[in-house]
Amino acid sequence: MSEYDRFSIRICMILERLFLGETLSINELANEFNVSKKTISRDFNERLANLLRIEIEMVKKGQYKLSENSMSLLRNNRYRGILEFSKVIDIDKLFPKQVFDYKFISALLSNKNHSPCIVYVDSLKEQPNVYGPFLTIIQATINKTLITIKTNNEVFDHFAPYKLIKFKSHWYLVGIYEKKFHVINYDVIKEVLVIGVLFDVDVYKLQKIEEESFIQSLPHFCYVMRVFQEEKN
Repeated sequence: MSEYDRFSIRICMILERLFLGETLSINELANEFNVSKKTISRDFNERLANLLRIEIEMVKKGQYKLSENSMSLLRNNRYRGILEFSKVIDIDKLFPKQVFDYKFISALLSNKNHSPCIVYVDSLKEQPNVYGPFLTIIQATINKTLITIKTNNEVFDHFAPYKLIKFKSHWYLVGIYEKKFHVINYDVIKEVLVIGVLFDVDVYKLQKIEEESFIQSLPHFCYVMRVFQEEKN
């Protein structure tokens, strides 16, 4: 390992502990990283001190921690990220209106002994692999990129992914295939290939997909469509 690698790892580990609110001792860090106390002092007074929007203060001689202003900024950024994430996937709708805010999140995260809330959902039969098709579908949906989906029995080429929806005990991929709504149970998806061709989102279709009645129909969607097709033929 190069000297630069050791330096980078040391700085990252010190920052991580500061972000957790720890008070760090120069003597203890010098022993841990097998460097001189002068080197650790330089880390705090020169290298870390030059980081944007990070304030480090001396608690007493030889001990440092992140300033309260920096800790407050980190907390606000974390809470903002939680709020944005919750709204993106509609978690905020599980709680009473106006309650899901910074104060609410702060109260939940400050309680380290036990959680005051439980949101019970049906367990998935098999948890999706984040490194498998699930993440590929998410990225294709964000990028508005057509994909090819392979199941045990079928291949859906040039599929436009609109939404991954978790309903009851399953995930469903909803999109447009051959100019029509199509729903695929995630459990049967074996492989997803990104074609690299962009598609335009039909806002009207997207709004329909997000309606509660549409979501309620997901487990029976393919069966109903198949019956309609048989009647049509």
